Amino acid sequence: MKTKFTINSEIFGGTMTLEKSYEVYEKYYKEDGWILDKENEEVYIILDKEINLKEGDRVNIGGLRLVSWKCVNIFEDNIEYSLEEE
Repeated sequence: MKTKFTINSEIFGGTMTLEKSYEVYEKYYKEDGWILDKENEEVYIILDKEINLKEGDRVNIGGLRLVSWKCVNIFEDNIEYSLEEE
């Protein structure tokens, strides 16, 4: 099972325009392996291992982030976590 982390609120939250959001992604996240899906306005990274966390847990991925949401997708065989900057 794979683990998917999303940081959509960091990129698309707030009052930034889409153009500015893309610039932030290019400058701060792309080099670290985060993937930008413009069509779905999603920024994510997928790890080829199962990581079990709970909402409220802290994760250090380029800085401390809180797990704000968790979903097990049985059809795609992954666990997805939404992260927010702490």
